[in-house]
Order: sequence, then structure tokens, then C-alpha cells
Amino acid sequence: MRALIKLVALWCYVHVLARARNAWRRRTGTCHVSVLLYHRVSDERLDSITVTPKQFRRHLRLLSRRYDVISMDRFLHARGMPRRRPAVVVTFDDGYRDNYDAAKCLYEANIPCTFFVSTGIVGTSESFPLDVRLQRRMPVLSWDQIAEMSAWGFDIANHSVGHIDMGRTSVTESLCEIQQASRDLTARLCGVARDQWFAYPFGGRHHIKSETRKRLKEIGIECCLSACGGVNGPDFDPYDIVRQGVNHSFSDLAFLAVVEGYRVRCE
Repeated sequence: MRALIKLVALWCYVHVLARARNAWRRRTGTCHVSVLLYHRVSDERLDSITVTPKQFRRHLRLLSRRYDVISMDRFLHARGMPRRRPAVVVTFDDGYRDNYDAAKCLYEANIPCTFFVSTGIVGTSESFPLDVRLQRRMPVLSWDQIAEMSAWGFDIANHSVGHIDMGRTSVTESLCEIQQASRDLTARLCGVARDQWFAYPFGGRHHIKSETRKRLKEIGIECCLSACGGVNGPDFDPYDIVRQGVNHSFSDLAFLAVVEGYRVRCE
């Protein structure tokens, strides 16, 4: 019964409430932008940061049919301007090797994407903190693959060097980590990386200190992305862009609901 009630609630939200709200916002120019966050696209080891390849391709079809799917650059430059239709930005964090195949799917679907990579982990045999905790080794992207993805037109951006928790490190250490990642990206990608775009690791409110966030502009960072869920209005704060994570537990209906701003707990 609880599952049925949830299903009905999601259906009503997507097909009734969100449509009515979007119609009103279209008139006022205040439609939202949903920034989606993916990590892994794989059939192996389904967990809280993984979607299946079949599911990912289905997501891309749904987005293409129902929304304006725009680049991060276009999203940032449209800040403060009226928005007459809901839009979506697709992003990936970390730099798992399966992102290379995901990039191929995105390229075929003509959907822009920004990949935020941890420069001290990609191109090595190191593991991300989640994988260390679960005592598993998941392969990461090589720099050659990242360069190829950049050549396909995808943006490669800053996710720190070592995927540290900036809520626990000093402001100085956090800023140095971000600056080093920017230098790494510039050197590896011959200056074409989006090293001034930053998504902080783990993405919760408590995973970055307020002082660190305040000082990002000093070191050349133009925007900061979290992973707290929710959507962004036309007058969003570029240093507090919210993103909604997606995983394999989301039904297609739940996926559309979170794109519309509905908060769905990852299971």
C-alpha cells in the first residue's frame, strides 16, 4: 500500500502539479534548471552512485524528449535571464572508467555534459574513498581517455586532487587542493579544461566550510556545485549550484520527478 501511495504521489507530481507549475513559471520566465549528477554507469556492483547502461540510455531519451538539455556553459551564462522552459544540465563526478562509455552514449545522443574529475586519482591505480571503504577496486579513467572525451566536446572540470572532505580540512589546505587540481587540468588538457568550474567532493552542506566557499573567487573559481538535491531558479547563486544525484533505484517516474524538483531519497 505504501508503494502504491508513493507511485500515485509521484505520478500526480509529474503529470499534474509540475505541469501546472511550469505553465505558470513559463509566463513569468521563472522555470527551473535541474543539474543531474551521475558517477558510474555499469551493470556491475549496483550501489548508491551507479545506474545501469540501459537505464542511462533511457534517461537520455526522456531528457531529450521533454526538456532543453543544455551545457554548463550555457546554464551559467543565462543566469538572471528569463527562462520559459525547464532545462537540464548533465554532470558526472569522480572519473570512473565507465564514464568513457557513458560519454559515447552522450555523444551519440548529442547531449552536452561536464565531467568533474579528481586529478590525483584518474590516470592512476588509486581508488575513490567509497571503494576503499567497501574494499573494492574500480578502474578509473586514463588521461588519454579524458583527452579524447574533451576532444568530443565534453567539458572536463575540477573535482579536487585527492577527493578530500573539505568540511574536515583547513581552508588553506582545501584552497591549495583546488588550485593544484586546476593546474593539473590545464597542464594535461593544454588549457582547454574548465578548471575554473568546481564541484566539491561528497557534495553535502557539511562537506565544505563556508569560509572555503567564500574564498573560491579569490583563486579563480567561477562556480561551485554541491550534491544536495533540488533545482536552480534563474537567479541562482553560482557558488551554490545544487545538483540531484541519480542511481539505479530510481524508476523512470521517480527520475522525472527529481528533474522537476521532487526530493527522492536514494536507496
